[in-house]
Amino acid sequence: MIGTGGKLFAGVAATMLLGLVSHAVTADKIVDGLETSAQDELQARGLEGVTVAFDSDPMSRSARLDGDVDATVKQEALATVLSIAGVASARWQGDKPSAIADRDPAGLPGSSSDPATQQNITQCQNSIDAITGAQKIVFRSGSAYVSPESNRILDEIAAALKSCSGLAIAVGGHTDNKGDADVNKDMSQERAERIRSGLIARGISEHLVTATGYGAQQPLETGGNAATDAQNRRIEFKIGAADRSKNDVKAQQGG
Repeated sequence: MIGTGGKLFAGVAATMLLGLVSHAVTADKIVDGLETSAQDELQARGLEGVTVAFDSDPMSRSARLDGDVDATVKQEALATVLSIAGVASARWQGDKPSAIADRDPAGLPGSSSDPATQQNITQCQNSIDAITGAQKIVFRSGSAYVSPESNRILDEIAAALKSCSGLAIAVGGHTDNKGDADVNKDMSQERAERIRSGLIARGISEHLVTATGYGAQQPLETGGNAATDAQNRRIEFKIGAADRSKNDVKAQQGG
């Protein structure tokens, strides 16, 4: 017969296991989203013949590019992929690990290739993924109204982001594919902007937070039923190195 202590331990263990599984699934979906974003951006820039895949470890967020293209296209494609928030590093298929190229000059403090910054990016992304994997920000149907419960989730996210000093936060809004595509994209942009404003109101530097609405362009699931639609309606947070090229003093100071 299992005593009360045994039941409590079993319950805690089950809860922890559920959290780990949810976190792993969320990490995989975020990497899938990065892969889709990278491929879409390459196509938008007319860089045909280039494919993108990510390393098997979803936490590394390391992209591998492939394709029979000339050196100029390779360079442009690499820069394009590295410009996407959440991508930690990128290289061409077959390059040695030492040839991995990052957003900023290698090794400079604050660049994505700086080990301390990369570790901070990974830790911050994991913290946010754990929150959003366990609970979801939702909006009133057809509006950008954030419910009290979702505001409490935003409180948790903002608190977690306080430890991500100097890192960029890209807020992405996504909808299902029901209705007009342009209306959906506008709605996703409005929702992403609402979340960005919420983070700023909670003390996150406005210089480090961007908001982009993708509409239904980057679905997590296909099928067109209520369950998949609910999965596709979401807000994503992607952490990356801040754009040091802007030399924005306020951004560097987090104010």
